[in-house]
Amino acid sequence: MVKIGYPEMSRSFLQKERQRIFRELIRQYQQEGYDTREAKRIAKQDTDDIMSDKETFIDNYIQDTWEDADE
Repeated sequence: MVKIGYPEMSRSFLQKERQRIFRELIRQYQQEGYDTREAKRIAKQDTDDIMSDKETFIDNYIQDTWEDADE
């Protein structure tokens, strides 16, 4: 798969989204009784998984859009 890359605005959006999800998950895990260190560790793993799915979706969408434009 060819990595097309993201325009600057999209990268900024993805970074903000990653930070928002991470903070939300930390709060959730702390409410469930995890200490801050453990909550951050679990939240980082979960955030990486969530963002990987989102980035894959965006990559596929961009690739499909460009393929449709070439037709």
